[in-house]
Amino acid sequence: MSRMVEDWERWAKRIGAAAREVLGECEVYVFGSVAEGRWAGGSDVDILVVCRKRIRSNRERGELKALIEERAGLPLFHPFEIHIVDEEEAEWYWRHVGKCIRVD
Repeated sequence: MSRMVEDWERWAKRIGAAAREVLGECEVYVFGSVAEGRWAGGSDVDILVVCRKRIRSNRERGELKALIEERAGLPLFHPFEIHIVDEEEAEWYWRHVGKCIRVD
């Protein structure tokens, strides 16, 4: 998994493309230790997906996350922690998360 962390930019782009396929218009960011340049071999890669769609339950959020993981070609075990939020929920992240890198 540390190789996937080393190659986080390529994987983040794949996750971003998959998120747009599943959710339509959305913004994708990397945050946490990777964005701040202080990751280590055992680090995860935090991905924030901000979508316009209101997510109504944890079950729906989990199903959307699974679809994104599958479409991105992620293996069953991977270091990517995908956080799917709507624009209102994203406000919490903007207040509490340090550096974010936008994924195009």
